[in-house]
Amino acid sequence: MKDPAFPFYAQDFLVGTLHLSCQETGAFIKLLAYQWVNLGIPKNRLGSILGSGWDGVWLCISDKFIEKDGVLFNKRLEMEREKRAQYKEKQAENGKKGGRPRKEELAEGAVNATVTAKNFKEIKPKNPTKTQKKPLENENERENEKENIIEAEKGKEGMGEKPNGAGYLTSANVVGVGGEVIPPFASAEFADQWQAWKRYRLAEHNFTYRSAESEQAALAELGTLAHTSETTAIAILHQSMGKGWKGFFELKHDATKPAASKGKVRYSDDFKRKIANRLQSK
Repeated sequence: MKDPAFPFYAQDFLVGTLHLSCQETGAFIKLLAYQWVNLGIPKNRLGSILGSGWDGVWLCISDKFIEKDGVLFNKRLEMEREKRAQYKEKQAENGKKGGRPRKEELAEGAVNATVTAKNFKEIKPKNPTKTQKKPLENENERENEKENIIEAEKGKEGMGEKPNGAGYLTSANVVGVGGEVIPPFASAEFADQWQAWKRYRLAEHNFTYRSAESEQAALAELGTLAHTSETTAIAILHQSMGKGWKGFFELKHDATKPAASKGKVRYSDDFKRKIANRLQSK
């Protein structure tokens, strides 16, 4: 029987589709669903699956798939399929060994004692039999447990972030593989201010970014609030540090100053391309 559902990691998906339009994102989801159900996507059926104008959409999302013998695959999705298959096989083996234990049975009987206002009958549960097996586990609980174990092992090496050769704090799990997050502004001034923000969060709130994805999402949030203005982004960092805040908020304007106009946030093509390349390299 085919597995009807696949895991959806919301934060990974948001970061990975940051540079895509809504139409391109929808096409990406549709292809993932088609691959999951049909074990792959025939390249010659892309037009019928995506509909009119598919060639322009495919050009923007083709880097998320690999081709083998005329069939397209998203590598991450196939890895999840294999993990779930292994997990189900393990659960089936556990089920053969006994499944869930019986409910505890109450022993019958009473304590022989003089009947007084304080005397009462005691009902004691029997000890569970030694032959009862471990109940089947919830899949999500097992996945969360694995992730927690991984995070705990990383935490043994320190506070989650370590200074690199230039003295900058870098996510601990990024240091091991040489990966780096991509800031929305390429200037040295912004890089210095971002490091100051991370030192502030560590000193004031004992907080560090435990993964490159969480730090990248924070940078994207800052860029959105700043409306792609580096000056505004730095001012938001100073505002949060000055007020002891844990997160980012739009700048508080004086009553005499007009508020910044709000419009659609646009990132530079270079920023979008770097993020897309960074995610594909994982």
